Amino acid sequence: MKIATYRDLSRLSHGFQMAKVFFAANDLDLFSRLKEGREAAELAYELGVDGRALTLLLNALAAMDLVRKEGEIYRNGPAAAEFLVQGEGYRGSIFKHIHHCWEAWNDLPQVLEAGHPVAPRENTILKDRETMTRDFIRGMDDVARELAPKVVRQLDLGNARTLLDVGGGPGTYAAAFLEAHPGLEEVRIFDLPGSLAVGREKLTARGLLDRVRLVEGDFNHNDFGNGLDAIWISQVFHSQNEEGCRMLVEKAFRALNPGGVLAVHEFLLDDDKSSPLSAAVFGVHMLVMTEGGRTYSGAEIMAWMSEQGFERPRVQKVSDDTALVLASKPLN
Repeated sequence: MKIATYRDLSRLSHGFQMAKVFFAANDLDLFSRLKEGREAAELAYELGVDGRALTLLLNALAAMDLVRKEGEIYRNGPAAAEFLVQGEGYRGSIFKHIHHCWEAWNDLPQVLEAGHPVAPRENTILKDRETMTRDFIRGMDDVARELAPKVVRQLDLGNARTLLDVGGGPGTYAAAFLEAHPGLEEVRIFDLPGSLAVGREKLTARGLLDRVRLVEGDFNHNDFGNGLDAIWISQVFHSQNEEGCRMLVEKAFRALNPGGVLAVHEFLLDDDKSSPLSAAVFGVHMLVMTEGGRTYSGAEIMAWMSEQGFERPRVQKVSDDTALVLASKPLN
């Protein structure tokens, strides 16, 4: 991201306005209602909102190319039609989740003074508010639906027969592992009850519920079991402080069979910790959302694996934004 001129700074400062327009429309499920094209007045009556206000919002969405305006009719643009209309391709849940984080980001000045949120926002989302939990877990499926098959195909599991997905809520990666690694005899998902409820729903829709074992638990308090050949931990470390990450590595070491593989999938920082942009900004997201979470470098995670006794820790880039940190438990 290059910021070199006043105009660049101006665009940066106004970015929140377009985001808020989009979030408000997505929360209303406006794009599903625009599937066939609608007039603003008719749609405002149906939604129970002010007609003038909705017209201004729709005109802004048209300027952003999310909708198309044809006379007095508004209909979806290509991206909205593909991803924001309820149905098989719908990805709106992740944007609802991001909108839930809006107030936490607004508290950033206070967080900078305190070093942590006044109230841990992520715990509220995951444990106390059912709607937010479902948006979050469904949003994780939105993010991983295309990424998961691409990533798991690149992971060498050897002769692994049992795999545990820690914090694997919606079952997206579990489904991808079953497809890409037919030698797996058992795949378990370890997560909180609310998260597994969404996983049960998604796996049922995919016809895979009978092939996945759902294990209720809290990885902050419960062990992972034993007899595992592989443990997959995707996008969990960034929610933890360093002590929590070390705890997860320790629990994985105890649960794995000799020769078993631990795979940590994350938005990794480079060693200088100021790049790439997405991972660096996501670190601030964790600052406002959690008590001690942040993004980590591959070197940090490899060091924790080595300290625990894992062998051959290594980093493997698997997508434009993510990488794996892999290590094996010694045979003896």
